[in-house]
Amino acid sequence: MKKLLLLLLITTASFSQTIYRGNINENGMPIPGATICVLGTSRCTQSDFDGNYVIEATSGEQLQISMVGMKNKIIRVGNSNLTKNDGRVVQIISSDYLEKLKKPSDSVKKSKSSGYFDLNLLPNLERQEIVKIIRQPDGFYKTKNKYQLHKAAFEINQEYIVSTPFRLPRYQQFFAQGRSLNGELTYQSPETNEIFSWGPNVNTLQYSQNSSQYYPQGDIVNRFSATAAPLTRYNPNNFYQDGEESKTVFNAQIESPKGNYLKVNFAYKTGNIVVPDTRNNEISTSLKYFRNTSENSKIEGSLSFNNFENNFSNANFGMNKVFFANSVTPVHFDNKWASALENGQQRSYAATENNPYFLIHNNLDTNKSKTYSFNFNHVYSKNKISNTFNTVFQSSEIKNTNGQSFYAAGITEPNFNKRTEDFKSASVSDIYKYTFSYRAFIESKVDFRFQKRALARHYFSGYSTINNFPYQSDIQSIMDISQQRFEVLTNINGSYIFRDIFSYYDELVLKASSNLNYSSTVKSNFLPGYFVSAELNRLFNDKLSIKIGHGHTENEPLLQNNNLNFNSLFYQVNEFKQLQNNHELITQKNAVATTEDMSSIDLNFRLNYRWNLSFNYYHKKIENLYVPVLFSNTAEWSPEVNYKQSGIEFGVDRNIYSGKSFTYGFNLNFTYYRNKVTALENSQTRIPFAGFADVNKNYIVGQPLGVIVGSSYLRDANQNMIIDADGFPIKNPEPQILGDPNPDFVVGFSNTVRYKRFTFDFVFDWSQGGKIWNGTQQTLNYYGKSDLTGEQRYVANYIFDGVTAAGAVNAKAVSFYDVNLPVEQNRWARYGIDGVAEDAIEDATYLRLSTISLSYSKDFRDYNDICSFKISLFVNNAFVIAKSKSAFGNNSMFSSIETNGLDYFNSPMMRSFGTSLTIKF
Repeated sequence: MKKLLLLLLITTASFSQTIYRGNINENGMPIPGATICVLGTSRCTQSDFDGNYVIEATSGEQLQISMVGMKNKIIRVGNSNLTKNDGRVVQIISSDYLEKLKKPSDSVKKSKSSGYFDLNLLPNLERQEIVKIIRQPDGFYKTKNKYQLHKAAFEINQEYIVSTPFRLPRYQQFFAQGRSLNGELTYQSPETNEIFSWGPNVNTLQYSQNSSQYYPQGDIVNRFSATAAPLTRYNPNNFYQDGEESKTVFNAQIESPKGNYLKVNFAYKTGNIVVPDTRNNEISTSLKYFRNTSENSKIEGSLSFNNFENNFSNANFGMNKVFFANSVTPVHFDNKWASALENGQQRSYAATENNPYFLIHNNLDTNKSKTYSFNFNHVYSKNKISNTFNTVFQSSEIKNTNGQSFYAAGITEPNFNKRTEDFKSASVSDIYKYTFSYRAFIESKVDFRFQKRALARHYFSGYSTINNFPYQSDIQSIMDISQQRFEVLTNINGSYIFRDIFSYYDELVLKASSNLNYSSTVKSNFLPGYFVSAELNRLFNDKLSIKIGHGHTENEPLLQNNNLNFNSLFYQVNEFKQLQNNHELITQKNAVATTEDMSSIDLNFRLNYRWNLSFNYYHKKIENLYVPVLFSNTAEWSPEVNYKQSGIEFGVDRNIYSGKSFTYGFNLNFTYYRNKVTALENSQTRIPFAGFADVNKNYIVGQPLGVIVGSSYLRDANQNMIIDADGFPIKNPEPQILGDPNPDFVVGFSNTVRYKRFTFDFVFDWSQGGKIWNGTQQTLNYYGKSDLTGEQRYVANYIFDGVTAAGAVNAKAVSFYDVNLPVEQNRWARYGIDGVAEDAIEDATYLRLSTISLSYSKDFRDYNDICSFKISLFVNNAFVIAKSKSAFGNNSMFSSIETNGLDYFNSPMMRSFGTSLTIKF
């Protein structure tokens, strides 16, 4: 019978506890993976690869030693077996130790002699990962650990988010539909098509006994009874619903003993936005297979599919029009009660205005998309050589509809657009890398690409009857454009390291990259580029690194330009209800490449391995930037703008540890940049690229990117406002630069606190400076719906600071709303619905607690299996402090970054509350 001997060894301990150390072997051969426990306690350990183990014990306690296929052995701990408190090693010289080497009675014995021990058992015993023991015909035991069997892993994630709007416009709740007539504030009913809420106080009105389609509770009349109930008031902010989003993700993976695996992913997301009756649905799934084909090569392939559907995409500015219609409705008119009259026409407080629910029920802005993709990857690596071969194919189809239905206010005629875009791309690439040594490598890449875009757009207009809407119109036209591009991208890059330049272990890393790309659609057919850098690392005892780089790239525009928001540039602000997305930007053949030259300096400094400071300076120059150029009834996608930009970024990372269960880390990032347009092609003075025809963001030579241009007050040479004979400032007929939307600087501050299994994260961001045009507030002022007009309409004897046309100091006192004058002459209505854009320019500064999250995670381990879960609670946009009361600089007007800095009935800012649960097993 083979014997398992217990060899007791005594070593030192640097602490005062009693420490027992031992070794388990058989005839001098160490046995790893044995379990050693102090009887009657939960103190257990395992022997390592050399059979050694360490465990806390006191004199008189018993140790139980157990092993699969062996009898348990119990030994008693005595004083001579323990490390003494003075830290000295006491040599064992008693005869007990010598007897243990001889006497089988002190050995751990097998229960039976049923086979032969094979050394292939040892690695499994070391890790205690045996899941099966097999006795072979020759008598030898064979084991299987968990790495020798197929294993399955699953992951389920469920996320739920509720969003509520905040920082909404504030409205007056006291004044009814109407205006001043014959020196009195007069209520005017919906039949009069009065758009203003400059009428009398609603407390002077009541419902009559005669109901109508506009007021089912009774038409509104002047109060004739002091005991009559007041009018019901409706807060426009109650129109919005809370947004909801639910997302479920399931992952499953089967892995073979060789590391090959098959992974399946499925995700489903559904939800709604702040507009009633909206719904978004998205399904995505993928199948991924990985295989080690040999010791030096592996392959990977994947198939994926995504399907997305949105029943209110804002493809034709419909969402902004809904917000507009809701906001300007008088306080006493209930839009929700009904959106249509008995004759099918729109039920609204005025025929020239829309009911938001009518726009929702007749919404035509939809979006559907499907995407299929396939990817295959082969990697070979041996010694100094590696090669990666990759092929990708993708096909996507996007279907959009938009238009304006019958009886929608503000449009000249009903219209409908059906847009279908098919996009296919395929690429085959190969990357070869040769490593000379740890100091140097060279790498080459070649990539063949083919793209095809087919755009079909069908325009319908000129309907003889509503029954023909939307597909049977009298006037139809089709845009049918097909584009193809073939590219060959080549690149060579390499790196070399010089050691011990200034001190021991420092290094100088030189990197260079060069590419020459061919394209069938670029004018010159070739696009060269390069990048070089020098990096000094490990300076001052590995505390400082410095990197200097410079690069040049040339790129042509994408075939597809899905951003259609430039269409609003064809319309004045007062034409907002007519807006259509009916122009496309098409990349022409023989396109001119956009070039970028960029230089940068990076510094990184580490202090005590817990502080990390980084600094980056960059300067870049862009030429031939593509922008929309508008003509009388067309738009072109053209390379018209050159500009330059310089900036710095400074970052600080800090990790603080306190014991084993608490850590704290933060990152502080500071960003500052300045840019300026250096040239415009074709002698243009300015190019608007976002906004409206009369208020827009622009490229202007010598000015920062995106300066806001619009109407202002007329001023003299000393910048004094010129006041007219009525006592009000004069509107300048020429547009002026009103502000720069770019911030002075931006600061981000993220924090992570971990305590045991809890993790708490919170992130601040601070944007200082910059300007925003709050056209929403200006239009609400015009209609008499804003709280500002409710508070100030009785202001009298006000003198505007300025001079008369003759140059004298203005002394003419005015009333903001004089009932003896037409309503169009009051303070807010006299300049039209667009007002004077200068009045709507506000400071875009804000401080935001953008994210708060708290998560708890736990692992459950049962020898070979691991189950874990993580639950998180989070809040986005927890609070915002801003100079503007309602507008927000990072909130875009038409869901594109180009319209940041412009607010005209934008989607409200949302505060989100969410929870996420992830389970893995």
